[in-house]
Amino acid sequence: MEKKIIFLLFVLIASLNAITITQLIKMQNSGELIVGKGTAKTEMEADKFALQNLASQIMVQVKSSFVDVAREENSKVDEYCESIVKTFSDIQLSNAKKISDPSSTKDNHIIYRFITPEDKNKIFSTRKTQILSLVAEGEIAESNNNAVDAIRNYYWALMLLKTHPDHKTISYYFNNKERVLNIALINQIEIILSNIKIEISSFNDAKDSNCYDIVLNATYKGIPADGILIKYKDGYNWSDFERWTDGKGFVSIKKSMTETMNFIELEIDCSFSQHGFNGEIKNTLSSMKPRKFNNSSKKCEFEKKKANQVYLKKTIVSYDSEISQNKQLALEKVISAISNKDLGSSRKYFTAKGFRDFNALIGYGNATILPEKIVLKMLKIGELSVLRSIPVKFDFQSSNENFTEKVNLVFDENEKIDGITFALSDASIKDIMSKDYATEEEKALIVNFIEQYKTAYCLKDLDFIEDIFSDDALIIVGKVIERKQDEYSDKLFQQLGDDLIEYITLSKGEYVERLQNQFQKKEFINVRFSDNKIDRVAGAGKNVFGIQIGQYYYSSNYRDKGYLFLMFDLENIKKPKIMVRSWQPKKAEDGSIIGLSNFQFE
Repeated sequence: MEKKIIFLLFVLIASLNAITITQLIKMQNSGELIVGKGTAKTEMEADKFALQNLASQIMVQVKSSFVDVAREENSKVDEYCESIVKTFSDIQLSNAKKISDPSSTKDNHIIYRFITPEDKNKIFSTRKTQILSLVAEGEIAESNNNAVDAIRNYYWALMLLKTHPDHKTISYYFNNKERVLNIALINQIEIILSNIKIEISSFNDAKDSNCYDIVLNATYKGIPADGILIKYKDGYNWSDFERWTDGKGFVSIKKSMTETMNFIELEIDCSFSQHGFNGEIKNTLSSMKPRKFNNSSKKCEFEKKKANQVYLKKTIVSYDSEISQNKQLALEKVISAISNKDLGSSRKYFTAKGFRDFNALIGYGNATILPEKIVLKMLKIGELSVLRSIPVKFDFQSSNENFTEKVNLVFDENEKIDGITFALSDASIKDIMSKDYATEEEKALIVNFIEQYKTAYCLKDLDFIEDIFSDDALIIVGKVIERKQDEYSDKLFQQLGDDLIEYITLSKGEYVERLQNQFQKKEFINVRFSDNKIDRVAGAGKNVFGIQIGQYYYSSNYRDKGYLFLMFDLENIKKPKIMVRSWQPKKAEDGSIIGLSNFQFE
């Protein structure tokens, strides 16, 4: 019996592959197949139109499921279904069989794409899996008081949910209680937003300016809302959305406006519409109307009488007692050099390498030190001293991007500034320092190492990157495969599924060459880390560690989110070496990522 069933399935598959146009139309009319047709001058264009038409035919079959949601979106159901069609990617429709009409000519190609009703159900089943995966990621972020990642994942899940025929009934267990997602997600986002507080940290009368410079802090349950996207109204117009590192932002309000206004109007971006990482989410965010939330609008009030006073004439710095007078003087000169755009005036406080890094930092973006009170601390690492963390805003006018970063100054034993690093977020540092896997000195060394690694990519420092990787380093890069039109005929390729990730290994030379090509095409690069998991390698060396870390890579022409693993040797404090580096765009089905458990040590 088993052999007979296998044989019958083989016959069915063979018949679908050998189907004629007449049979295709007949099976379409009987409901056995869903068919899309495309006509164009080239076969590639015709195939593209056939896939688009196939997506439209799929929506015809489930159109009735979207009547209510279309009404909620103030759209006609046909218009709403048309927007859903745009959310389908070629990868999702890759299981569609393809045949060419024999009547096609050199200048008039006719292509058909077709699937079974079971294939259609699989498409929506895959989308449901992605929805639930995003909800789970959001729930994990929320439990870790990571408001920004929670909002992003919940919002993307909500948008995908609006494209699913079962959007009214798909549920999820929140706090051990089953809730329908189309309501629960909105409520969860509103709850998180309601707990985000934005307050004025400092109000500065900017020198020789008609504006007040204002520093704001965004927190969630008292914790900095790292990476939050916010725009503000200056009294006339809305700014672009800016990313606030550690929830710290900088705005400028015309003094004349404070005569008629006593608050700053702000808006939190919940959509992350410019930050979608895969085709399905990107298509959905660009095709669906954005959702507005009541609690995404915020107001920061200030007293009119104080607005006409000087709250803070300049950046005020306080230090730990262990920070020497020489270091304090150096910092004051650095702040002055940045403020006055006169880098050369501070040259004597740097080593040659340190000044090169400082010059690169200022060249990274139009740098402005936030005018607020700064409490600096010193981190001792062997002979080095790291003065942390100076809040700086970077403005990239060509890319229309703004964000804040905390900057560290690394002093050598002669109290010269020998390096500049971008600080990790407070949450990342706390996570590294709180685990019981190393001494406090070793943990400080690891924080500095990861910050150096982050900075090298931001400042496109190929020399540092080439030096920090061991010559025989194992470098693994994962990427989502982008399918080309002429690859659809590859039956094996079609069976690989929706989320295709290809892993390749590169030599150190190949990796550096690849980075060089990428760096040349980018105005800026920004890297944000989260969710660290770190451990020591037993028996492989005194100071060999492995860290798994969530990485958000953000540049002028590309952005992604994935998971980074680094195995590194810190035996020589001055010359740390990366032995293994891997990056993957998503976790494995069991929730794991590449880590120490994937390697054996002698």
